[in-house]
Formats: sequence, C-alpha cells, structure tokens
Amino acid sequence: MAMKPRVLYLMQYLEQNSDEEHPVTTAEIRKELAAKGCPVSIITLRADIESLLEAGYEISINEKEGFSTTYSWIDRDLSAPELQILVDAVSSSQFITMEKSNDLIQKLVKLAGPSYQAGLTPQILVSEHVKAPNKQILLSVQAIRRAIDRDRKITFKYMQYNTDKVQVPRHAGTPEEDYIVSPYATIWNNDRYYLVGYSDKRQEVNTFRVDRMTKVKQIQKKRVPEPEDFNIQDYTDKVFWMYDGNEEEVTLRCKRHLMDQMIDKFGEGVNVSNVRRETFDITVPVHISGTFYAWVTQFIGEMTITGPGHVRDAYAEFLQEGIDDVLGV
Repeated sequence: MAMKPRVLYLMQYLEQNSDEEHPVTTAEIRKELAAKGCPVSIITLRADIESLLEAGYEISINEKEGFSTTYSWIDRDLSAPELQILVDAVSSSQFITMEKSNDLIQKLVKLAGPSYQAGLTPQILVSEHVKAPNKQILLSVQAIRRAIDRDRKITFKYMQYNTDKVQVPRHAGTPEEDYIVSPYATIWNNDRYYLVGYSDKRQEVNTFRVDRMTKVKQIQKKRVPEPEDFNIQDYTDKVFWMYDGNEEEVTLRCKRHLMDQMIDKFGEGVNVSNVRRETFDITVPVHISGTFYAWVTQFIGEMTITGPGHVRDAYAEFLQEGIDDVLGV
C-alpha cells in the first residue's frame, strides 16, 4: 500500500490511542498498521514518524536501552482543562437541547488524549426541563450567521406557548406571522442565544430569542444598515442589564455586602461614593422601566434609590401598585 494512507493510519492511531500519560509501543503500532493492511518494518515506522515530525506534528519519542521504544501524540490544540470548560459550557447551556449537548460533548471528548477522556464528564449539571426544546437551533444560528455574512434579511416564525403548553407562532394566521428582520449580531446571555436585528414591522432594533425562532430563511433583500448611532455593546448593556426606557443617572445606596453583585452587574468601573460603615452609593446610567424597578426590589431592605427624586417617587408608585394588586385594591 502507498505511503500516504499508511501515514494517515499512523497519525490516526497515535492521536486516538496515545498521549503523554499513555504512550504506545512500536509493537502496538506495527500490529495496528498490519491490521489495516499496511505492514511496516521498524525502520520504515521510524521513517514515517520522522516525516510527521518534519511536517510539524508534535510526537514524543521515548527510547530507553533494554526497553521497547514508545511514542506519544502530543499535538493537541486543546488541553484537558480547556476541553473541560467547553464540556461544562455545552452541558449547562440552556439554548442547546439535551440530545445535541450529548452529541457535542462526545465530539469534544474525542479531542482529548485517552488518559483524559474518561474524566471529561460535565461538572455542571442542568435539569433537562430547562434545556431548549427547539432541535433546530443550531441550524437557525447558521442561517443567521450566513445572512449576516451575505448582508441579507431573514424571515422566521416566532413561537410562544399557549395555555395548552403548546408552542404556536405569534400572530398565527395573519400576514404578521412571518417576521422580517435585518440581522446584526447574535448574543449569548444568561445561557440563552439572542438575535439582535432591525425589525421591518417595528422599524427599530429588537432582540429575539433564537430558541423561539423556527423556519429561519435568508431572503434576497439587503439588510437595513445599522443606525449611525448604533453600538452593539451599548445596546446589549441596555437591553440585558437595565432594559428599555429613558436613560437616567441613578444613585443607589447599597449595603456593603452587595459590592460583588454591583460589580457583576455594572463592571469594575462603577462609580462608588459616600462609603460608610454599612453602606456605599453607586451612580450608574440605567434605563428606567418596570424591569429596572423589579431588579431593585429583589434587594429590598438592602438597596434604595436615593436620586434623582422623580425616579425615587416613580419607584415608590411601582411598589404601591404592586401592593394594591396583591391586596386586590
């Protein structure tokens, strides 16, 4: 048999069966190649190894007098710790179905050496009921990315659950059932995949959950260009951190133990002032909305809005309306 397939078989065997902790012997390699119909002598095998080394592949050769020479495939793009991070990310990602998660994890495990494959199991476990049911999500992401690359619009149906817990298209049976969007970017936030794009219907930039999108298709119409003042990072911060609404500089008085949460939320550049024994103030730009007030409410007793006054008053009204709703007033 020609040298080319023999060397490919050699590469495949070394990659799949050896690493720095698990070398293979000359005899084991020759036996495997013979089973593939490529019997080789020790001299020929060594020449093939040298060819791989010259081509840039990293192979460890261990020669010790009185012992069989062993070889280890070291040329791996990802280390075991790096693969573990990816395995955990795939396992915990809610936008990937359980079936696809398992499939991707199996592929990632194969990239590791044999000494590490058994240990590459998800260290972060997620209940199956929170995993996305949409099995077409990866195809949707691919269609979105292709449309962005080709500067084209997409159409899709946007699904929602009805009271029978069945997903149905929004605006089903109307001309508005098919969404037409100019895709700008995909964003991964809180284990969900989102599409950011310009909606033909709303004539503005909107966000859509990719796992709720079905029948994503590219159309021949060119995308609406991004607005001149549009910045994807700013938009992401506003939508995912403080949501829609008029932007205001708001001062929050927080208990000292909330500093970790504030940095997680606003970053290390957050403006901290008026540090006291039990509290500190932060002043941050936020978009005032019910969602912002709901976020503040989760820290009730530990955080207050100190200014501006009209935002503080509006928050008080928000709380009172909530109390009235609970009491049925």
